[in-house]
Amino acid sequence: MSKSTKVTLAFLLIFIFIFIFLWGLGEALVPLVFSFVLSYLLFPLIIKLEKKGVQRTISVLIVFSCLITMCTLSLYLIVPRLFADAKELSTQLPSSLAKAIDNIEILSQKYGYDLDLSESNIRDLVEENVSMISSNILKTLTSGLKGTISGVSKWLTSILNLFLIPLFFFYIINDFERISNKFENLLPSSFRDIAHKYKSYSNTILSGYIRGQLLVALCLSILYSIGLSIIGLKFGLLIGLISGMLSIIPYAGFAIGFVMAMTMALAHFTGFNVIIGVVIVYSVVQGLEGMLITPKLVGDKVGLSALSTMLALIVGGNIYGLVGMLLAIPIAAISKRIFSDLLFYIQGHNS
Repeated sequence: MSKSTKVTLAFLLIFIFIFIFLWGLGEALVPLVFSFVLSYLLFPLIIKLEKKGVQRTISVLIVFSCLITMCTLSLYLIVPRLFADAKELSTQLPSSLAKAIDNIEILSQKYGYDLDLSESNIRDLVEENVSMISSNILKTLTSGLKGTISGVSKWLTSILNLFLIPLFFFYIINDFERISNKFENLLPSSFRDIAHKYKSYSNTILSGYIRGQLLVALCLSILYSIGLSIIGLKFGLLIGLISGMLSIIPYAGFAIGFVMAMTMALAHFTGFNVIIGVVIVYSVVQGLEGMLITPKLVGDKVGLSALSTMLALIVGGNIYGLVGMLLAIPIAAISKRIFSDLLFYIQGHNS
């Protein structure tokens, strides 16, 4: 048996073993994957604490305790109100949009412009589509809630999986470097150098972009929510949170959030104060994001042009929806680097 055949068989056996292992995990696969992602995102905090002289085990306990405390406070103080606001917003959005259109017509007539948005059935078309979107959102939330309740009925599995997350997280983050190196050592020695090169580059892109974007989204959510609440916008807290969270996907957070905020401002129009306030809030927060928040937290680690970013988002969205859009940009950046290296390799061999 030749060496290449042995290597092929070894890889085949490894893949079969991995497949059987993942299949055998069953429902425990979800907490395992979640723990890996959580460990990857929080690992830099562990390293910083270690550099200050805190032992790995103590560092993990500190970070995990802080995370649990934040999640518990959020579930107790913020989440119930957000769910109530989300349900009310989804039911009121169609009528609010119709009111906004009516107020636009009234304001245009007041200032000498005869604007009739009902001439082309624009009002009916918009209201019908928004009703459908709101209904779908409500159905999604309801079905998700039903699925959660149905899952809780398997109480033993649910409790076990819940306790598996901190258990997996503790062991994974304690041995994070060793686990990473073991995966690298599975490769043939001739591929390890190039694999290490691309692993380091991918880690730089993923850590810089995903961690950075999550922090940017958190900062923007806080700023938008505070700003919209101060100006007295109805559902200001929820719309601010939506604007910030959707900013993980470039251009989406500002566009969707601004339209929702302006719709609510026009639907509950009592003067130009709230409308001007919405414009100021979104202008100031966008200025802070572009000049301070994103450069500080993300920087230019991705290196994609605006056109490449848009194309990557379209492709990612078509392939795997929201998750695809989130991962599209770092994957596109990594693919660009690999493609550039391949072109360089081909040109070097042709010259």
